[in-house]
Amino acid sequence: MRHIYERYAPGDRVEIRFGQGDQERWQPAVVLRREPPGIWVRAADGREWFMTNTYRIRPAGPDSAAAA
Repeated sequence: MRHIYERYAPGDRVEIRFGQGDQERWQPAVVLRREPPGIWVRAADGREWFMTNTYRIRPAGPDSAAAA
C-alpha cells in the first residue's frame, strides 16, 4: 500500500472528510505540499489541514467544486 504522500501531489484536487455520524461530510480541497508522513491540504474555506490517513481523503469527483 502506498503512503498518502505518494498518492497525492501538490495541486491535486481532493475531497476531505470531517465530523462524526450525521455531521460527517466531504468537502473540496487542494493538495498544497507533501510532508512525510502526510500532506498539507487547503479546504475551500481557506483552512489548512495536515492529512495522514487515506480514509479521510479521496480524489475529487467531477462534480466537486474544489478549492483553489
